[in-house]
Amino acid sequence: MKRLTAVVLLLLGTHSHRQKADAAANDQAAEFNALCSILELANKGLTIGGVTTPPSIQTDIKFLTALNLSLAPDSFFNQNFKRPDNPKGESEEWTENKATWAELQENIKAGNKGSLDTIIHRVEGEQRQQAARRVLNATLRKVASLRKALKSTPSSEDIKEAMQLVLYGDKDATSPAGAKTFGSQSGSGQKACGHDGSPGQEAGISLASDFVCLCGAGSRAGIQACAGFGATETITHTGSSTAASMFADTVKYCHESGTKPTAAAIEAAILTFKGLLGKITETADSGRAVFGAYDNSGGCDGDASPNCVTYKARVQGKKLMIPWLVNLERAAELLSELNHNNAINREISAQIASLASTAYGSYLQALHAAPATYLTQTAPARKPDSGSNSETKKKECEKHKDNKTACNNAKCEWEGKSETEGECKPKDGEGQTNAAGAEEKPKEGAASTCAGKDEKTCGTTQGCKWENNACKDSSILVNKKFALSVVSAAFMALLF
Repeated sequence: MKRLTAVVLLLLGTHSHRQKADAAANDQAAEFNALCSILELANKGLTIGGVTTPPSIQTDIKFLTALNLSLAPDSFFNQNFKRPDNPKGESEEWTENKATWAELQENIKAGNKGSLDTIIHRVEGEQRQQAARRVLNATLRKVASLRKALKSTPSSEDIKEAMQLVLYGDKDATSPAGAKTFGSQSGSGQKACGHDGSPGQEAGISLASDFVCLCGAGSRAGIQACAGFGATETITHTGSSTAASMFADTVKYCHESGTKPTAAAIEAAILTFKGLLGKITETADSGRAVFGAYDNSGGCDGDASPNCVTYKARVQGKKLMIPWLVNLERAAELLSELNHNNAINREISAQIASLASTAYGSYLQALHAAPATYLTQTAPARKPDSGSNSETKKKECEKHKDNKTACNNAKCEWEGKSETEGECKPKDGEGQTNAAGAEEKPKEGAASTCAGKDEKTCGTTQGCKWENNACKDSSILVNKKFALSVVSAAFMALLF
């Protein structure tokens, strides 16, 4: 009975020894699939675009520039923007904008839309221009500030380089080759696969190298441990001299999951990979750092000691510093930053669009509303005659009160009984001070038509409106409201 027990134990021990030395088909399928998921994400990441600026921002800025030009003083608007540059140099603003100004000037004059969505007309009247221009200038200052907050990183090249470091161990590599991908040791994969985990090993130098380590052996049993009985290639890691076909013949058995390369997807793949470390390891010292099978000789080399990678030399403190894993984590950070910065740029675009809409409203007010009289008309010049001059004229005329001829010669008016008896006075309108403008009679038209009407009659009279207990010309009221609205809009814009 004791002899039978010993035989059974011996057979079990031999079976256990064989299982560790020669992995069966699909023994490393979970590890293989974990690397395949990472491979898929890294390959898709090669073509991810970088941070973008919504094209609508440039469209809105051009639209605002057109509005501003339509409100510019004649001295600026009528310039020849196609003139040759001054040999002494031009301002940065002129150099940057002259082509756009020339294009917009032509379209405004011709009434064409050009590349804009609507026709922009020239706003006439300096006062109307000034009020709306204040709004546009404040808007453009705000837009300039927002543009400075636009994000430009990470670029597509930043992401591509991170992914190529993951795949091939070189940010400029587009395929696996040589020492940067498969390790510095030539003719043997022992160092690249981590061997026994002693210092100086190069496990994890690239994802491509670790694929060959995981599925490499002296026979087709290596690839079958990863991909099943249908795989027939012999995959062997030979260090820096490893052929690129070793990697290609391994990863062709990977399944496509259709997962998009996002930060979250990469983080999930990393967790899966870490969860498989040490799964089938029995050596206490290196256990948690081994990926795949662990040969009975205590080493991994992608050949005689097949189907594993030993990362023990990559453990630094509590951190797992596998090169391709570190680069993959960096790629996840870049993708997270990409999404965040694209969201910022979209929000800035929305703000600029809103500002453009508000500025367009101010432009339309200036373009279509009737100008207020006190905003657009110049007050008539005062007569040179003043109160003191009038008094002087009166005294001069009084000197000739006894002589009609002298009075007339002095351009005064004679009122007398004879040629020598009477009064000499300034003519009508001279020597008299004018009353305040408010005392002047209203002009004929709507004002005189509305004046004096009661509330009921005023409401039925064309061109009149009842306001502040009086019947008034409605066109004047509209003009006043326009003036107030433009000034108010300008004030609000300055609060941006």
